[in-house]
Amino acid sequence: MNKTRALGLAAALLALPLAAQAEDKISYNYVDAAYLVVDIDGFSKDADGFALRGAFELTENFFLFAGYADLSAKIAGFNVDEKDYSVGVGYDWSMSDTMSLYGKVAWVRAEGDALGFSVDEDGFSLGVGIRAFVLDPLELEGAVTYADLGDFGDSTTLGLAARYYFTEQFAVGVEAGLSDDATSYGVGVRFQW
Repeated sequence: MNKTRALGLAAALLALPLAAQAEDKISYNYVDAAYLVVDIDGFSKDADGFALRGAFELTENFFLFAGYADLSAKIAGFNVDEKDYSVGVGYDWSMSDTMSLYGKVAWVRAEGDALGFSVDEDGFSLGVGIRAFVLDPLELEGAVTYADLGDFGDSTTLGLAARYYFTEQFAVGVEAGLSDDATSYGVGVRFQW
């Protein structure tokens, strides 16, 4: 085998992982925005607001993520506001170019304001989930997340989402979160790269 062929074969073998990665549909480089409605047990009024979230791949498997939600409700004539923050790191186990299992750990913070009183609490969350393209443009996601917010208590949430990709980068989606004391619904958009 001559040197040119050997170099060409070596270059092709080295490029295979990069080519496979370029074809992956599941990306942890994204930003999304959503409108949310939250039905809190024990209250006759729903809270609503928006959420901004994003993720950024550090390596082939590790990614950073962050989220912010701003919710409000008018209960008994009084405004009740809540802001939620999260920042964390995740790990992606790609099963194929169309399916990924992931784990996350995060610092979380909740701030509440009602009747001129403000309360806030820091804590942590742990989550596991799966993302998969069941059809070429349709991605489904399911996750279970445990969050502990100290005096605010702890909760386990089952999260479900479906996203329809109009292009490889742009999607619209619906989502739901089911926990011990609240149910949330949302619609949103996602841009990934």
